[in-house]
Amino acid sequence: MPRLTLFKKILIITLLLSLVPLVTSSLMLLINLESISSYLSSEIAETSDTQASESLQMRARHVAETVAGVLRQCENDLLFLARSRPDRLTLFDFYLTRRGEIWERDQEPELFSENHDLIPLYQSLAIIDRNGQERIVIRDGKTVPENELRNVAEPAATEYKSEDYFRETRSLDPGRIHVTHLTGFHISRQQQLQGAVEPEDAHGEQYRGVVRFCTPLNDKNGNFDGILVISLDHRHLMEITQHIDPGRGYSTIFPRYKSGNYAFLFDDEGWVITHPRFWYIRGLDKEGRAVPSSAERPSQADLDAGLTPFKLDNGANIDPNYPNIIDAVRKHHSGYAEVLSTKDAKNIIAYAPILYSTGNYRTHGVFGGVAIAFKVDQFNDLIRKGSRLISSQLKAHRTRSTVILLLTACLSALAAWWLSRGIGKPLQELTDGVRKLAEGDTGSRVVATSSDEVGELARTFNFMADELEFRKNSLLNTLDELRNSRREILAERDFKESVLESITSAIVTISPDGVLTSINDTGIRILGSRDQVIGSAYRQVFAEWGDVPERIEHTLSQGGGYGRQPLKLDRCGEVSYYDVGVFPTGRSGEHGVTITIRNETEREKLREEMMRLDRLASLGKLSAGIAHEIRNPLTGISLLLDDLHDNAARGAEDREMLRKAVAEIDRVEHLVNALLSYASPARVEFRESDLNLVVNDTVLLMRRPAFKSGVSIDVTCGVLSPFRFDPEKIKQALLNIIRNAVEAMQSGGLITIATLASQGNVVIKISDNGPGINEKDLPLIFEPFFTRKGAGTGLGLSITQRIVEEHHGRILVESTPGMGTEFTIELPLNS
Repeated sequence: MPRLTLFKKILIITLLLSLVPLVTSSLMLLINLESISSYLSSEIAETSDTQASESLQMRARHVAETVAGVLRQCENDLLFLARSRPDRLTLFDFYLTRRGEIWERDQEPELFSENHDLIPLYQSLAIIDRNGQERIVIRDGKTVPENELRNVAEPAATEYKSEDYFRETRSLDPGRIHVTHLTGFHISRQQQLQGAVEPEDAHGEQYRGVVRFCTPLNDKNGNFDGILVISLDHRHLMEITQHIDPGRGYSTIFPRYKSGNYAFLFDDEGWVITHPRFWYIRGLDKEGRAVPSSAERPSQADLDAGLTPFKLDNGANIDPNYPNIIDAVRKHHSGYAEVLSTKDAKNIIAYAPILYSTGNYRTHGVFGGVAIAFKVDQFNDLIRKGSRLISSQLKAHRTRSTVILLLTACLSALAAWWLSRGIGKPLQELTDGVRKLAEGDTGSRVVATSSDEVGELARTFNFMADELEFRKNSLLNTLDELRNSRREILAERDFKESVLESITSAIVTISPDGVLTSINDTGIRILGSRDQVIGSAYRQVFAEWGDVPERIEHTLSQGGGYGRQPLKLDRCGEVSYYDVGVFPTGRSGEHGVTITIRNETEREKLREEMMRLDRLASLGKLSAGIAHEIRNPLTGISLLLDDLHDNAARGAEDREMLRKAVAEIDRVEHLVNALLSYASPARVEFRESDLNLVVNDTVLLMRRPAFKSGVSIDVTCGVLSPFRFDPEKIKQALLNIIRNAVEAMQSGGLITIATLASQGNVVIKISDNGPGINEKDLPLIFEPFFTRKGAGTGLGLSITQRIVEEHHGRILVESTPGMGTEFTIELPLNS
């Protein structure tokens, strides 16, 4: 039996039923078309609203990601500057390199022009010391003169009269960031409009504000040393939302607020921070006080009059969805809502959270949100067009049905053929389209010419094909972006490796479980081949490196940096000097330890050579002193011995002259010993010792000689931690100073000795109430052989000064004739 197609079935049935079925089917078709008309109108309205809302919501999320990206860039810039500790010139160069494009109208009303300008991303950069005093400030493209720098520890002295970012930042741990809310002076309606009716026609004052990013600065000992502040220019946030016009579907230089098509930003507290109406934006008055809402729930009239900024939490009387929007954003939800706009018009507002949790924004984990508004009536135009099209098609069908009824049976066959073809052909085309789509041809489409169910089915098929093609292209674009990202990551990795390989210091990284994970070429030259050390335990690699394994173990266990310390190694009689630094990787060392090793052997040899040359130069000065000092006692010896020779018979006098000759010879021997000690000093041997113990031992040695001269010694020892120094050398230095003081106070007196710690140094103060030092002699007291004592060598203070300098410290002296003298010795704790 031959297969009957759909076309044939409809044709046969139509011919059999003739006029009665034709009339019945026409009436039913008219009823169905009316139902379909209502259904399509509803579907078009619902689909249009849904598509528009989802499209706006997607765009809001994209804008939110853009804002979050700008905030992260500011954080990265801040931390980069904090690590580099730039000087004034470097800071200014950085300021000039960070720019963004601003598209705005010319501020001159008569010039109807637009400007695309590259302006600095930051309104200002500032370095502030530990007391809140600005040290370097670059603002609006200029370096602020010293006489205009402020002390921002006092909020009233800040740029906006009430900022407390210095106090908030100084309490942060190193590497943490404080981010302020938008700060700027409030712009009233009158200030913005200045006679214009709407903001888009105004050329009045512009809102100027900042979002400040601050981080503490610490010195090399980890102590708070000030803060670094970069202030994001509010105009760059305005730039992100100001040009969005969802109604036109493209950018605009300034949106028309009354059109209902615009975008704005709000922060996590609900305050608007970008908006076409500047008076909606949060701000301060000229005294630094926040301009509050005029009421707990301000009216639309209050907002339009420019009396108060707009806060979404208080906007329920304007539309109850405003508080719902800010609540949803704080819960990290995006979506859309319908709100009442001007003159009872409805707007669709799509919103999305700006995910950000630094500083003040960690409470809700959002910087705020993005809102994009669109007027619903513009979507209803599309609905009305669809309804008119359906009504037009329905009227045409009624006309055709009337003609068909009048032609009666003679036209039944023709009508049956037309009806069969009208149904069968679209279905056949739809079947062919589905087959092509299944074969991978996403460009295949079905021509939908009717408004009935078959036409709707065809349009639905086309919509499905469009979605499939769009998602296919999106996947391909995503794959391209992933490939580009991979190339960029590989390029960045190669760049970092080249930087590490060019560093003259060894860079070694160790994992948290103590295994060496990476090493640069300099490290290989110092520690051995890469294959031998990579994957080895740090105790095996640094087995012959003194206390380096203990430093690494301390850093891994405590999570804190051990810092840099010198290291001396003696290998087979060859001495090498290194500067070894051990630092945690990541916060609290969760990623392991980084070790830096710099070979200081050549530098140490050069330093020793310079010391040797200095001693040789000093010996040149010594020779003249030696010749003078030795000549005098030798002359005395010569004269005494001659006299003894001439008067040998006098026994008692002979013995006296011999005694004096021996004394003069002892003086010569004492002088020669002092010269030898100065010319060839013993090498400094640093070891961890208690300075207070050394001071007390020295005082114990001098108490008896002091007592004989009627001198009292008073010692006050502060709380000092043990540190590395040479106890014997320091004792010698203290003995020289105390002995001089005792010898200067033959009639008695008081010597006061005190120790204390100050700013990374140990300080020893030795003062007396003796006769003091003549003002003219003060510059000469550390010169070799300078002395005002008849029997002295003049080398004691010279040796003391050299001992202090060998400890990388310094010695100071203050003296007032008749009042006394005070010596101050400063020794670094990390010498």
